[in-house]
Amino acid sequence: MNKFIQSLKILLKKEDKKWTLEEIIELLNIQEKELPILKEALKQLEVSGEIYLNDCQEYLPFPKDSSLAIGELRFDYRKRPFILVGRNMIFIPENHLNGAIKGDIVLVKKNFFSHLGTNQSTVEKILKRQNGLIIFECQKRNGKKFIRPYNNPFSFRVSFSKKDRNAVKDGDRFSVQIDTINHNGNFHGKIICFIGHKGDPYLDIKTIAASHGIRIEFPDSVLEEAEQIPNQITEEEAKKELKKGRIDLREKMIFTIDGKHSCDLDDAVSIEKNEHGNYVLGVHIADVSYYVKEGSNLQKEAFLRGHSYYFLNLVFPMLPPKLSNGICSLNPGEDRFTKSCEIEISPDGNIIRYQIFNSIIRSRKKMAYEEVNQILDQQIPVPGYEEFIPTLHRMEEVSHILDQKKQKRGYLSFGDKDIYIHLDSLGIPTHTTLRTRGSSEKLIENFMLLANEVIGTYPKDLHLDQEELPYIYRIHDFPNQERIRSALNYLVQSGYPIEERQYQSSKDFQDLLNSISSLDAFPAISDILIRGLSKAKYSVENIGHFGLALPYYTHFTSPIRRYSDLQTHYNMNKYASRERFSLNPSEERKKMIEVCKHTTEVEKIADIADQEITAYKLAQFMEKKVGQTFPSMITYISKNHVIVKTNDFVTGTIPIEELGKMGYEITGGTTLIHSETNQKWRIGDLIEVTLHDVDLESRKIHFSLPSPKEKIYVKQV
Repeated sequence: MNKFIQSLKILLKKEDKKWTLEEIIELLNIQEKELPILKEALKQLEVSGEIYLNDCQEYLPFPKDSSLAIGELRFDYRKRPFILVGRNMIFIPENHLNGAIKGDIVLVKKNFFSHLGTNQSTVEKILKRQNGLIIFECQKRNGKKFIRPYNNPFSFRVSFSKKDRNAVKDGDRFSVQIDTINHNGNFHGKIICFIGHKGDPYLDIKTIAASHGIRIEFPDSVLEEAEQIPNQITEEEAKKELKKGRIDLREKMIFTIDGKHSCDLDDAVSIEKNEHGNYVLGVHIADVSYYVKEGSNLQKEAFLRGHSYYFLNLVFPMLPPKLSNGICSLNPGEDRFTKSCEIEISPDGNIIRYQIFNSIIRSRKKMAYEEVNQILDQQIPVPGYEEFIPTLHRMEEVSHILDQKKQKRGYLSFGDKDIYIHLDSLGIPTHTTLRTRGSSEKLIENFMLLANEVIGTYPKDLHLDQEELPYIYRIHDFPNQERIRSALNYLVQSGYPIEERQYQSSKDFQDLLNSISSLDAFPAISDILIRGLSKAKYSVENIGHFGLALPYYTHFTSPIRRYSDLQTHYNMNKYASRERFSLNPSEERKKMIEVCKHTTEVEKIADIADQEITAYKLAQFMEKKVGQTFPSMITYISKNHVIVKTNDFVTGTIPIEELGKMGYEITGGTTLIHSETNQKWRIGDLIEVTLHDVDLESRKIHFSLPSPKEKIYVKQV
């Protein structure tokens, strides 16, 4: 691909002329099998704004200083469509979108005005659909069936096939793929996913998920393939695998610790102490690759999904439940094939040695975090755990050792920030809580981190050349120094005693967090600092993990829930056997780069969908509380609004425009001060706010401040 892109750039710069596709093919001597790659390269250059395809289907360099512009279609808070070009917002009338929808990359003819002075910028072409998905629902009126867009008005018609129209019934909601071809103002749509019926209490969550392309249903071909897989391991199959070298661990004390309601159990653990006084930690991971073979429909579907999606009470699994909750899940009392990582750890936390091998286990118990926390944190005995208590305490010892090791190397912890929204049987939010972690959650986190660290060093220890056999790493780049400086400057301007200097290592950043962790405003301050950090991602190029302060790290421990982990298992299978000598290095590298790119992208989509679902449910939680007051903390002040978070963990905004009418002004860009009373507000301050309004459709929550003369709320959030 890169070769074609470079050749095209040189060609277009060399000659100031227009080229048809046929001329480019002839000039670059393109073979028939290379034509799809050439067309993809041309499309990439067109989308990036480097070349322009005119109405005569001729390619030329993108015209400079023209009325044309390329950008992503967005909508402002008033739901007006626009694209951003540099710092300029080019607004487009809704009837000039020509089939474009939110997220599309479009070519716009800009800055034209009618004789009435209204903006007439127009979408000339949809260069790239973001996902082309629109949610529709079926409504029946007077016996007649209507298919309408759900909560997404637009100015073009969508036509459906007769088969699709007949397939839906009154109250159905479904996801539709829209094409990019304008058939005289009409676009063709294809139903690709049934979301649910109007009586489904979780229809709103499913709708948001589907709008981001998250796959809710499994294709028949995938379900049929899953049905061919047995429900249990026979003794005959076990013996066959043991002859191949799989190690029998069924007599060992191995168990799982997970959420009380979890059904997809990826990991089990064990612990022993050897004659040298060292701990031998066993992390036993479901051998999903044994059942989900590369090239199968199950594997292809798992790749497309990227991972399982957990949204409040709903799970959209990466693998069909028969596998994710069945034969691949490490259920108690059942034989399961696993990949075991046994790590010998010294009393001061150093890794003495490790070994990785295929195994078979039989979990002794499915433990719940809540119950293990009662034993470890509250010293409350829990029935059914009696024989496991000494082992749990030994695991706790190792967890504390690993904690100390993490802190020493510079591991970054921002505290517990995830909230949980509790829903009733109708899917209506009832209350919110902060997800807190006890000893059991920390224990499992420490063990999984260590296993992933060890597997991350595996290629190096196998002496694999990355250029020959690529591996998947979970990487986290150093912070963007400009963003960090901006965040630090904001906090200093707000009056917090933070040293403005270079924070280049994890240890530096850890010291910074420790220096402010005792402040009441720490939740708000740490949120601002997090914005300066890079996002973790997957890559074949290892640069280490800044947040974990580790030189090598990968994902290995969740092959039921994450495709990256499953791919790591595939790689381990191939690279540790003679099969590695028959692999094509360049093909393997190309495949791993694609896996890294895709899994990173779907992770972003999951994060966005999760944020939208959380925002929707919080808005739903608050919509009947308008007029009520709430103890809150100011978490950010900008030129446009003040952001506050209530004691119920609900985030909302107060427009600066409204505060200006009350006599408040912003000083230093970070502090509000009242012109008459000199009352000041900054991030971290605790106040009482009144809920002004809730817009469920846009998921926006607006608060208002009390009068400057009213008493402020001072109780700790």
